[in-house]
Amino acid sequence: MNYYVDIHANLLPGLAGLGGGALTESEADARISVFKESNVKLAVAAPYFDPAAYTPEEFLAVRDEKIAALTETAAPMRIVGGAVLPYQFCMEQPRLLRPLAVGASGYFLVDLPHEPVSAELCEQLSRLKIVSGMCPIAADADRLYDIWSPEDWIAVRQAGILLQISVNGLLRPENRKLTLYLLANQYAHLIATGSRDIAEPLGFAETMRIVQRSLPAQYYRRVKNNAGMVLSDAEPSAFLQA
Repeated sequence: MNYYVDIHANLLPGLAGLGGGALTESEADARISVFKESNVKLAVAAPYFDPAAYTPEEFLAVRDEKIAALTETAAPMRIVGGAVLPYQFCMEQPRLLRPLAVGASGYFLVDLPHEPVSAELCEQLSRLKIVSGMCPIAADADRLYDIWSPEDWIAVRQAGILLQISVNGLLRPENRKLTLYLLANQYAHLIATGSRDIAEPLGFAETMRIVQRSLPAQYYRRVKNNAGMVLSDAEPSAFLQA
């Protein structure tokens, strides 16, 4: 049986995810049930961190309290903590990012600017990796499909960051061809539920089946295993092979 890891999930009541509102307690319970039915064995609860509303310490205390409250409901699925971080906050406070990482790894989810890729952005991302001592993961990069050119995807890959695509990138037919190309060629590395609207079916297992049907078996295994590699703190170079 296939078991999955979701590296970017919106499932904590009262804490908004990237690009969306917060779930109610009943919506969170329903979403957890769908995760379990979809054979998700571990989900990274990654609400959006708003530095205008919380200090990092306050945010982590609220997030961890909500994760603890869901532990029994979620079992046997495990929930670990994460966050989606505003790009500007990352640039201004690179040494504060470690506690906001994906689990206990050296990776963090970042909301990149909604603009074409520039040489300045790539330089900033490379510098951010060095100063923070961590590797950025662009959260829900499919939201940039109508902004980035083919050259932009190449430039971001060369900057050495990872890209996470939401299930929308495969469940929406207009996005599917590009998403499969990016995954096959390692311009994108991770699939997650991300900012999937609560009114839409979660679709995580269906998304992984699309990848399995559409790509060679070794590519599917790579995509499926990448989330676990992030959580086990694999070296970034392991995701960026030619």
